Amino acid sequence: MNYYIGIDLGGSNVRVAKMDAEGRIVQDVIAPSHGKEGPENIEANILGLLEQFDLTDVKSIGLAIPGPVDGERNVITMATNIPGCEDYPFAANMEKITGIPVFLDNDANAAGLAEALLGSGKGYNIVYYITHSTGIGGGLIINGKIISGHKGYAGEIANVIVDPDAKQYPIYSHLNRGGVETVASGTAIGLIGKDIIGEEGSSARKVFVLASEGNEKAKAIVDKMAKDLATCLSAISAIVAPDCFVIGGGCSKSSVLYFNLVREYFKSMAHEGMREVPILKATLQEPGVLGAAMIGKSRLN
Repeated sequence: MNYYIGIDLGGSNVRVAKMDAEGRIVQDVIAPSHGKEGPENIEANILGLLEQFDLTDVKSIGLAIPGPVDGERNVITMATNIPGCEDYPFAANMEKITGIPVFLDNDANAAGLAEALLGSGKGYNIVYYITHSTGIGGGLIINGKIISGHKGYAGEIANVIVDPDAKQYPIYSHLNRGGVETVASGTAIGLIGKDIIGEEGSSARKVFVLASEGNEKAKAIVDKMAKDLATCLSAISAIVAPDCFVIGGGCSKSSVLYFNLVREYFKSMAHEGMREVPILKATLQEPGVLGAAMIGKSRLN
């Protein structure tokens, strides 16, 4: 039987899982990632975790990274959450030690791949995945393959400008004013909530709770967030024309408060031929590590 290893690397934790060809996890482990301690320590930690696994019949190792990845060179190009890892040869080093092909990709791409093959996007040819969480990222999956684009920046939608007149909150200096991440991410919702409501609305979770209780200011923040997110989706639809959108990430846990708003705003903005494209909620519990394992599987097929 063929097996595949997935590694979901975050700034705080790393999860390693071994799965079969059908996407069933047969063994996994989660541990601190040492993400702020430099690439050598991150790599040593991952290799130590891999020693707990039987690598017999493992055909590939996929590593999902929090940042854009240059697929041709198999290296990360921007590492906000794991500083110092730009251009570090994780794949080459791990291949040399394990003797197994190693492939890198962005974590949103990996989650999107899992949702396209096993989750809400299963059965659709073109899936556009949005991770709506602390930040906002995306991944384009066509016929079960991740489209990475120039230097891995395909799907990196955080900078798509949806409201150029929006107040600029201090999120990340490299983001455009009015970029969708600066106005619609979990981080942005918390900053906007604190500004408008006060400490009572200083996180996305608090804003969503207040909105569910009928707080008018919180409901207005959620409505504006939904409109901004729909604006981004409508721009994507004009270029990519996906068969479906799948939205996952921490904010999507409050989907009952805003998914229908996103759908209605999207219908009012998108081209007539795209208005009925489904906007679906992600369904997988562990899309990151499942998708990481599928990175290699999809590249080898």
